[in-house]
Amino acid sequence: MINLLSHLIPCRSTPPGALLTLVAGALISLPAAAGFEPPVAAQVRGPATVRDQATSSSIARGVVRATAEATLSARISARIVELPYAEGTEFAQGATLAAFDCERPLAEARAAVAALNAQRKQVETNEELDRFNAIGKNDLQVSRAQLERYQAESDALASQTKACAIAAPFRGRVLARLARQHEFVQTGTPLLKIVDTSSTELDIIVPSHWLSWLGVGTQFVFRIDETRAVLPAKVLRLLPSVDPVSRTIRIVAKFTTADARVLPGMSGTASGWKGAK
Repeated sequence: MINLLSHLIPCRSTPPGALLTLVAGALISLPAAAGFEPPVAAQVRGPATVRDQATSSSIARGVVRATAEATLSARISARIVELPYAEGTEFAQGATLAAFDCERPLAEARAAVAALNAQRKQVETNEELDRFNAIGKNDLQVSRAQLERYQAESDALASQTKACAIAAPFRGRVLARLARQHEFVQTGTPLLKIVDTSSTELDIIVPSHWLSWLGVGTQFVFRIDETRAVLPAKVLRLLPSVDPVSRTIRIVAKFTTADARVLPGMSGTASGWKGAK
């Protein structure tokens, strides 16, 4: 540029006005001659580049958890006669996970059914007598009330006998056995912890300022620490509250590819975010 100006300024006697005109013309023609790119173009590309990098390279820690997990407890006070599944074993939905000694409740239920049938016959007889005005109205109403009482007692005992066995509410595996066969347990005593390992979700804590581009449906990859597997996932839900102290928010995601090695409790890192809003 100095050489260019030296050609444009031949002598010191050049008038000031002419000198300014020559310098202005040189600056205007300089980008085309030297291949110079104006700074405006760089400013236009800058924000988009920074946003793409922040979206794809941001990382966050997360934990795998089961969508179905439960602790099963005894519904009656009785002795355990069957607890067939050991820790870690699989079971099907509806399988009997525990059974109790219910000889007495079953006998009481049979007795209640017999009493109910007898009272039903009594009511039928009283109704037949009422057609011939051979029984008082009060006696007929009392017999009908007795029938309702026997029916309620029979239903209660039948409900109690249903608690003599515990069926699996879902397909899964036994996580822990909290009682043993032949033990006598009280109502509400924990027996088994079960978990469905085939259906899992991801709990991830992210900075709250990510909400400017993170949303439901955002895709990413999750690298599991224990197996080193990298699995694709997507955001399912965002919890409706931000922690004001840590300035973070919890999101729930789901793997889009199944992997039998993924177990509840595993942890890892989420990165490679795509589809940001």
